[in-house]
Amino acid sequence: MKIEKEFPDYTLLLEKVSRGDDFAFTQLYDIFANDLIRHIMSKIQDEEKAEDILHDLFLSLWKNRQNLINIQSLPSYLYSSCRYLILNNLRKELLKGKSISITDIDVINEEVSIEDRIHYRYVIDIVENEIENLPQKCREVFKLSRQNYLSNKEISNQLNISESTVEKHINKAIRLLRSSTKRFLLFF
Repeated sequence: MKIEKEFPDYTLLLEKVSRGDDFAFTQLYDIFANDLIRHIMSKIQDEEKAEDILHDLFLSLWKNRQNLINIQSLPSYLYSSCRYLILNNLRKELLKGKSISITDIDVINEEVSIEDRIHYRYVIDIVENEIENLPQKCREVFKLSRQNYLSNKEISNQLNISESTVEKHINKAIRLLRSSTKRFLLFF
């Protein structure tokens, strides 16, 4: 990776950022921003959204800066985070009813075999089906959290239940989904 040749040891930089050093954070941004924006643009072809994703990535880094010293490979961490944010953005677009080709999704590209694409789609269908089989209130809270991207507080206000109840429903949903999908996912 080109970045590792330019700045191979991030340990000192990460330590400084984790202590709240603004200048070190700016250096981190300057080192990675151009390569990351190109990577994001290769996946979504929308400059404004790509910049939003990059901004969200670095905002998240800053908010969680105290955990940065635990990162083993900073480039891998940043690219994995980008991948997650890109997929999250595509999910939001799908929820809004916008048409997105399955080949637009990062994990489903030309480098992935058709068999793996089919398996991926199958797993997604299984998970969606299992979500529909959750208990009614649990399903409602889970969808508001994971599909509508509402915070626990927003869900609490909307459903007139406590935040701890929201958290319990989400944890229950995750536990049930793990349990019910385990047998299918082991197959893959």
